[in-house]
Amino acid sequence: RAKRVKLDEGAKLPDLPYPFGPGPEVRVDVPEDVVIPTFLEMTGPARESLRQATRAWRWDAFSYVLHVPTYPLATLMKHMLFYSSLGDEFIPKHREKQLDRFLVAVDLHYHRPIRNPAEDRVNIKSTAGGGEGLRVGYHNVVHACDVLQSTYAYIHFSDLTTHQPCPRFRYEMLFAAMVHDLGHPGVDNNFLVKTKSQAAETCPEAPLEHYHSRFGRIIDCQFDGFDFTTLIGDGAKLNHRYVKWDALVPMMVMDTDMSRHADILRRAGVEDASKWLPPREDAQWSNLVEKAKEWSTYCEKERIENKKLSTFLGRFQVYRETSHGGLLDRVRTLQTLVLKAADLGHLARPLRVHKEWVEVLFEEFWALGDREAAAGLDVNPLHDRLNASGVKLAESQVGFFTKVGLPLFEALVEVLPSTRCQLDAVRTNLEYWETRLAEETVKEAKAGGGC
Repeated sequence: RAKRVKLDEGAKLPDLPYPFGPGPEVRVDVPEDVVIPTFLEMTGPARESLRQATRAWRWDAFSYVLHVPTYPLATLMKHMLFYSSLGDEFIPKHREKQLDRFLVAVDLHYHRPIRNPAEDRVNIKSTAGGGEGLRVGYHNVVHACDVLQSTYAYIHFSDLTTHQPCPRFRYEMLFAAMVHDLGHPGVDNNFLVKTKSQAAETCPEAPLEHYHSRFGRIIDCQFDGFDFTTLIGDGAKLNHRYVKWDALVPMMVMDTDMSRHADILRRAGVEDASKWLPPREDAQWSNLVEKAKEWSTYCEKERIENKKLSTFLGRFQVYRETSHGGLLDRVRTLQTLVLKAADLGHLARPLRVHKEWVEVLFEEFWALGDREAAAGLDVNPLHDRLNASGVKLAESQVGFFTKVGLPLFEALVEVLPSTRCQLDAVRTNLEYWETRLAEETVKEAKAGGGC
């Protein structure tokens, strides 16, 4: 069985060292004969939770990991790949063992949760394995499962499947979701920069995202499923460049950095990057999905033709693509919007589940505040457990919803109208925090002797 092996008793926080690795605290060992449990081998709540992951928007990652404790992320990903037929398209039978080893390695490079709220609901203690290692409140293997399921839902329950006939785009989106927070140690980029982490020295702008995006070098298991090469032409020019397939997934992972929001909007053609909601009359937004469809249809045609011709460059299969009027960039923008919405997917989860995500998020924040204090840094007010209050918590959520979450989901509905159910859920959860803020403010005023 694959496991995480503790290497250093004194190590409490991986420094995300380079050359790449999961950190000084653990080493991930994945045997050649590792086995990922399949849907047909499961029973009871585990099987039902896995079934719902590919059938419904409303899904609970906490409950899923409680009932699927062994390689939950790897199990979810493999089920989605083959349930959607993407696995049959891209992964030959003789490479399935390589796939299993790779998926398990990704799974175990995520830290395990400090606690799982689902345990409290049913009074059952999880047997979630993974071996030794750091425990992280929010950015852990459960979060990875949640983002992966949200991404799958956006692909298969919205207009995206209709407008993205090319399976390669859907394939890479799932992998980007799976690896987007690989090895996250529960701290933010600001902390890594201020403590002069080796990761920050390598990429000071976004050390965490840079680390996550290098999954191909971090994980020793070589998986040939990434050995596709794209031949991209520069319009009418005869110059071409080859882009390895796994260079495209890291681009999406890097774009999950919150500081890149404005840049993504500029790429989408929004003049005022401070306003997430694109105007309905903006043709660049209203036509984005149609343009993505046009590009995907072209790529799919070329992919099928090349497959028939069995065209190979060494061991890399070649896809002949042209810049096609810059549509590739617009497709990437659409993919990035979907991945960002999935990354914030708990904002649209049922209220009970969403509130539990906020609880574990603040557990991670407060643990980070303790580390900031121990490092002699100014403690971010949001990370200060000693001065935490109901008002501050509710204020932070109202602010995040109104400035980031709600505008993002409104923008997504502009290009994928069938995601409106997600926008409605975000609005419902925002209303809860607005009501709670008012109540907490009154309660605090009464406690302080105010009127």
